[in-house]
Amino acid sequence: MTANSLPKTTSASPQGPAISGLRRAAFTLIELLLVIAIIAVLASMLMPAIGSMKSRADSIACSSNLRTIGAAVQLYLQDHNQNFPSINPATGPSVYPAGYPTQTMIQAFGQYGVTAQTLQCPTDMKRGGGSAYAQYQSSYDWKPTLDDESTSEPLVYGGPGGRRAQFGAQVSGSTGFVVKLSKVRQCFDDSPIHFGHMNALYADGHVVYFTATTSSASGGGRPGGGH
Repeated sequence: MTANSLPKTTSASPQGPAISGLRRAAFTLIELLLVIAIIAVLASMLMPAIGSMKSRADSIACSSNLRTIGAAVQLYLQDHNQNFPSINPATGPSVYPAGYPTQTMIQAFGQYGVTAQTLQCPTDMKRGGGSAYAQYQSSYDWKPTLDDESTSEPLVYGGPGGRRAQFGAQVSGSTGFVVKLSKVRQCFDDSPIHFGHMNALYADGHVVYFTATTSSASGGGRPGGGH
């Protein structure tokens, strides 16, 4: 037999099986739409959780700011014979008598590490032009107020009958009374912007996360309730 007379064999195209395999592995349009729908459902389920995590991170950063202020307060006390500074409240009416000399937190604590950024609560800053910081250059209000008393007429800096709280030392006469530093909220968010809660710095340096409907971490009386 000659070479030309040999039976011819048909060989499969080298690309044929590969292309066929790719076609078998490819998604159909329905499968692709199903995958996209599943991803969309999972994303919608995760978004609230992610938002909640970011909000909690902002609240933690806010607490850190207040702890920085608290550390500055302690340094201030060391340099000023344990006398607390009279800070002008930023977001509310003053608790000090008329004409009482006050200063800003930057003026009082700037040399102890408090900066403009320290006074910016991340959650408050997200309110833009409506934030307390945009209006008062501080996200936090300095208003020494005893737990479970009226914030409109606190007794720390005067009150009915001229009573005045004394921090940590017994006083003579009937015009003064002794309070524990752990019961005096000094500086706190101007409004309940953390899931309906507020962060507050107490006079002894600890920071509390409390509900807007109570005036203390232990769930004590409502603001305005008096002693």
